[in-house]
Amino acid sequence: MTGGQLMDYHLALWHGITPALGLSVVAVAVGLTLLRFYPRVRAAWAAGPHPEAKAMFEAVLAAFVALAQRVTHGLHNGSLQRYLAFAITAVTAAGFAAFFGTSHAPGTRALLPAEPVAIVAWLLLVGGCGLTVFLFRRRLLAVLVAGTVGLIVCVAFIYLSAPDLALTQISVEVTTVILILLALYFLPKQGPHSSSVRADPMRHLRDAVLAIVAGLGMGGASWAMLTRDGTSLSRYYLENSVSEGGGTNVVNVILVDFRGFDTFGEITVLGIAALAIYALLDGSLFGRVGRRLSTWTPDLPQSVDRHPMIMVVATRVMLPLAMLVGAYIFLRGHNQPGGGFIAALVVSIALIMQYMASGFGWAAQRVRVNYHAMIGAGVLVAAATGIGAMVMEQPFLTSTFAHVHLPLVGEFEIASAMAFDTGVFLTVVGAVMLALANLSRMGRRTAQLPVNQSAMDVDPSAVSAKEPN
Repeated sequence: MTGGQLMDYHLALWHGITPALGLSVVAVAVGLTLLRFYPRVRAAWAAGPHPEAKAMFEAVLAAFVALAQRVTHGLHNGSLQRYLAFAITAVTAAGFAAFFGTSHAPGTRALLPAEPVAIVAWLLLVGGCGLTVFLFRRRLLAVLVAGTVGLIVCVAFIYLSAPDLALTQISVEVTTVILILLALYFLPKQGPHSSSVRADPMRHLRDAVLAIVAGLGMGGASWAMLTRDGTSLSRYYLENSVSEGGGTNVVNVILVDFRGFDTFGEITVLGIAALAIYALLDGSLFGRVGRRLSTWTPDLPQSVDRHPMIMVVATRVMLPLAMLVGAYIFLRGHNQPGGGFIAALVVSIALIMQYMASGFGWAAQRVRVNYHAMIGAGVLVAAATGIGAMVMEQPFLTSTFAHVHLPLVGEFEIASAMAFDTGVFLTVVGAVMLALANLSRMGRRTAQLPVNQSAMDVDPSAVSAKEPN
């Protein structure tokens, strides 16, 4: 040590009997004893098992690998239901943790009285959801009940003065229900017995508790948002829809102008999803799955008249009318309820009905369109609209408009958003029809009867020619 006062010290050869001396004597005695019995200890050590660092490390590593495999196989077992359960549980837990982790006060916005119509619609929604859960093993009825729930939501949009949302809801609902019913043709009409409540009551109890807790959480979050005053972008959209977007339909202007980049991303994802569906269904036509499809037989009796005349005639009459309605909705969408997305679904429904009425073979011969190219063209047209704005030194997807006067027609508006809406139209029609085309290929693979080449199974002109005068 440096610094400070020196301590007192002295040197001596003998300090007396101290603890240090005692410990030294014990250490020497133990050492002599071990030395005396060393041969025996060494023989016992060599004969018995003793730890080895490498083996211990490998054993611990193997235990952790086995644990990781059990956890991975328990979580990633191919069950979409389990994946959704984990995701919903995590989101719900995070939401409740945030809610209970801080103080909050009730909202101050005045509540509106519940109208009888709203109460009836709410009861129908709750009843429809409950009926869907009750009929989940009877898949056909469950799909139809879920479709009625979507129709009730459509009526609610109309009641709340949201015609654009109502048109979108009804068109999406009809399209998805038709495609699901067509896909259900290849699936069992009844759910497996293992999905019944009696077969696995604990899983159903878990799902019920999770659904109730998540539903209460979403309801509470909606209540908290709706009962509080806050700033919103809605007033900005209402005030600038005409001056900056050139349209009086605020919803459409938001989709194709203010939030056009979001819409562009959505149609891109929709196209990718359609191509993924094509890849999945295309792979099912070959290999072991393809062989099973070729020997597959329907699990329910099939109608003798697969393409009834009444449905064929009705769809033929409806086709030009639906195309006209689709064009009308497309052209008016910038200033009135409508737009490219709704128009695409209307046209898609009209084309799907042709496939359903006259069969895949007859319709495919007359609708010769490359739906892959249609999806790509739609995305490229929408992208070209945005790039055109950048060429004019404007932000991506900024729209412009002008008023043109033509003789006999009068003054009307031309907006660049129509080109973007055209891209949306092409992408949506291509995605829906690509899914239908793949289902038709599966239908032709499983067909027990030859693919029809005529619109109806029974030709009325041929029958009338055979009848005696």
